[in-house]
Amino acid sequence: TKESDFGRGMNMAHNLAQTKNGQYMTAWAGDTPWHGLGTQAEGLMTATEALKLGNLDWTVEKRPLYNRTELGEVEVVENTFGVFRKQINEDGSHSWIALNRGTAVGRVWKPFQNIEAVDFLDELVQTQEAKIEVVGALGRGEKVWVLAKLPDSILINGVDKVDQYILIVNSHDGSGSLKIFLTPIRVVCNNTLTMALQGRQGGYNIRHTGKLHDRLAQAREVLGLVNKDFMAWGEMAQSLVEVKLTEDEMESYFIDALNLTFNDEGDLTTRSSNMLKTVKGLLGNEKNTLNGMEGTAWAAYNALTEAVDHNFTRLANGKVSTKRMESALFGTYSRTKQKAFVKALELTV
Repeated sequence: TKESDFGRGMNMAHNLAQTKNGQYMTAWAGDTPWHGLGTQAEGLMTATEALKLGNLDWTVEKRPLYNRTELGEVEVVENTFGVFRKQINEDGSHSWIALNRGTAVGRVWKPFQNIEAVDFLDELVQTQEAKIEVVGALGRGEKVWVLAKLPDSILINGVDKVDQYILIVNSHDGSGSLKIFLTPIRVVCNNTLTMALQGRQGGYNIRHTGKLHDRLAQAREVLGLVNKDFMAWGEMAQSLVEVKLTEDEMESYFIDALNLTFNDEGDLTTRSSNMLKTVKGLLGNEKNTLNGMEGTAWAAYNALTEAVDHNFTRLANGKVSTKRMESALFGTYSRTKQKAFVKALELTV
């Protein structure tokens, strides 16, 4: 492995967690939207390799919170806890890093350790072979994600390959459940595509109560649903290839899906106009004209997701923003791509 030169130079403001020595808490393999940050692996990683390379082989602990009274006495705040990451110091001692500053967790909340999350993934797919492509942590370590490649893939229009990935997001600060997302990735340009999962808001949740491995039966059911959803999504994606759009229809689709705004004179604002120009400029590239897909709703959707993943995630100076990359994978930008898929499907009716 090697420490990415680009990753070492990322000293701008970002939300990617770092160790006490300044190493990024992320590791990656292949060529994903997260490439260039942290430690590069030689290939797909096993659970143990991912945690070690990603500097994520630490534990968290729920600890009581205390209150100092006006008389200077210290008392335990009943049924109220903080979550802390255990950090090993150079002298062998340890210190605690607060992960839920400004918030607290209750008596029934249980931490899911990083090792539990990756082991859970192994049990979920019933294999311990290398399959993890990206791991990482945000903030001080309060949010950890694992992106794992699954064996199934689909072909859109006979040539456009989309691989199936599972994204597991584990929150250590009490802000949410452990979440399991299906994240299709378009091989030709590494776009992270999106699913519109009816009634599941884009993913599946496992609450932080009890033991994670006690939920294995539930999770296996989830995996079955994920596979079913992936195949259904492929059929919907294929239907987009059959829809031809005029230039005006393409523009209207982009404006609607990206929620672009107009000024008082009825013209697009400068920012919206630039975003539209960027997306339209991607329509004619080789990736979006494969095997007759030029001018289709599938091409329009992919131009939009390509812009989000590879253009809108960059700052004005051209450098990649980790916060925007996070957003593209499981934040606001991801929801924009989900909306874009739904809007594209509406064109098939």
